[in-house]
Amino acid sequence: MKLFLFIVMLLILPETYAACTGEITYQDNLIIREDFTINPNQSATYSHNFNDTTCSGTYKITRMDPSDIIVGLYNDTVKLKLKIAWADNNTLTMPFTTGYTVTVEPASSGANVNISAGSGNSVLINGVVSITSASSATQFTAGLRFLGCLLAGRGWNACAADYNSYLRGAGLYSFDLFVSYDRKQTTCKPEDLTITLPNIALSELYNTGKVSNKNAADNIRLQCDNLFGNAKQTSRKMTVYLSSSDLIPDSYSVLRGAVNNGVGFILESGGKTVNISNTAEQGNASTLWKVDQVGTPLNSDMNNNPYYRQLLCL
Repeated sequence: MKLFLFIVMLLILPETYAACTGEITYQDNLIIREDFTINPNQSATYSHNFNDTTCSGTYKITRMDPSDIIVGLYNDTVKLKLKIAWADNNTLTMPFTTGYTVTVEPASSGANVNISAGSGNSVLINGVVSITSASSATQFTAGLRFLGCLLAGRGWNACAADYNSYLRGAGLYSFDLFVSYDRKQTTCKPEDLTITLPNIALSELYNTGKVSNKNAADNIRLQCDNLFGNAKQTSRKMTVYLSSSDLIPDSYSVLRGAVNNGVGFILESGGKTVNISNTAEQGNASTLWKVDQVGTPLNSDMNNNPYYRQLLCL
């Protein structure tokens, strides 16, 4: 029995003996490119030197396995997947230098967010990767606690705090990461437009029901901002259409005038009648202009001048 206990002690002593008690943390900063929506891939590598002067005797320093992190920004309307990997795998002895690589890509809209910035555009992620001199058994238990915490939906930083607390006093060296994304959203705003028709006698309408030879034309002017690069690319899809609360009942094209005298107006563009929505949604409204794909370059005329779409009022 004594021999058996002695052998067991020899086997487990190197694993259970914690010869480091210090705690060192570095914070790194990751700024997501403003054109990330067009080129949705970005990576960065961070490296730091660690020197825990509390270490003595026999100890083993181990990198903990990293995991992917889903970050939510702008009320989680933007979800980013951070793929974390160690930048090297050399044996660590104090003092040591090591680092990690983070690769950012879009996460699916249905992905569960591990840490959210709320309505903001930046968030500090604690313990994206960590290193410890704790025993294998302690590391295993800490990892299970962390995974269970995430599955319970407590959030990344709360779980990282619990993880760090469990490993505290056993030598803990970690990296925090501050992520910020000042996204660029292309916006095209129309200028006010007034079209004044020439006077038309009611008798002309009585005779024909429609007058087309007395009309007026003008242009919708769109000024587009927040375009990317020299090619002036858009950061999102866009559609231009008209909406109005002055449509006559059961019509998508006839507008009533300020006076209820039985006279209405229609708009044409490119020789076709323009349908108009009676709500903020497009519905049956005609598309006057659109961008179908993110990253579409706008033509040179639009880069330097407002966009024009001629409307003919009949």
